[in-house]
Amino acid sequence: MKTAIAAQNSSSETLIDKHFGKCSHFHIYDDISHTTEVINNPAQGIKGCKGDIVVDELIAKNVKRVIAGDFGTKVQQLLNKNKIQMIIHPDTRISVSELIELLNHKNN
Repeated sequence: MKTAIAAQNSSSETLIDKHFGKCSHFHIYDDISHTTEVINNPAQGIKGCKGDIVVDELIAKNVKRVIAGDFGTKVQQLLNKNKIQMIIHPDTRISVSELIELLNHKNN
């Protein structure tokens, strides 16, 4: 399964981002191949609600789960409509690499 993690930058040591739609990058982790693709947030710099742009990009990447500190109401509706699981991680002091390690441990 592919999981998109909202992140503050492209480094695997960066912290996850509190805001799904306002993050700078997404780390897309594939738990089958154990690979990670880092993409820029396609809606970064766009004013107003940009959840649809981000969700469309994640659908195109075949993402089935997303992790962030928080999700806006519209994004929650879009993710639910497209059957993409949302995980609100309460501790935004965790790095992307630590989160991926936890995902790997959970799947073993």
